[in-house]
Amino acid sequence: MSAEKSQLRLGELLKDENGSPRPASGAYWSLSHKPECVAAVVSKEKVGIDVEEVRPRNESLFSYVARDEEWQLQDKSWDTFFRYWTAKEATLKVIGIGIGGLKACHVVSVPDEINIVLEYDGHFFVVEQLRYKNHVVAVAKGDNEIEWVVLP
Repeated sequence: MSAEKSQLRLGELLKDENGSPRPASGAYWSLSHKPECVAAVVSKEKVGIDVEEVRPRNESLFSYVARDEEWQLQDKSWDTFFRYWTAKEATLKVIGIGIGGLKACHVVSVPDEINIVLEYDGHFFVVEQLRYKNHVVAVAKGDNEIEWVVLP
């Protein structure tokens, strides 16, 4: 559906040796899923998406996901935790390094309830988010306009 709306054509969805999605027919793609939610995006440029269910976890994860400076930008809650987590995961997918780069990816601004700005290695990334049925979905959007389509 994302490819169709973007007027892009997808070929076979393959991953490289690191498990990162390889472009299909010149289109970049990203997928994420949880038991009750699946998210997908296609773009002409590198793109990343992540979805997580908002639910309490072990509180030690707060320091794993963000530094104290990042927690000063927003209240330290499970909602913020999952906003940060999904934004970072979507960004790391764009970069192609996965969760191993989490500590080097930093939230620098939270302008509103929809957007988060992150920095990785001197590069800035804007992530747009959607809340859906106790889930947070994040797309590292680059110059893309995001049109959310939610199917039951």
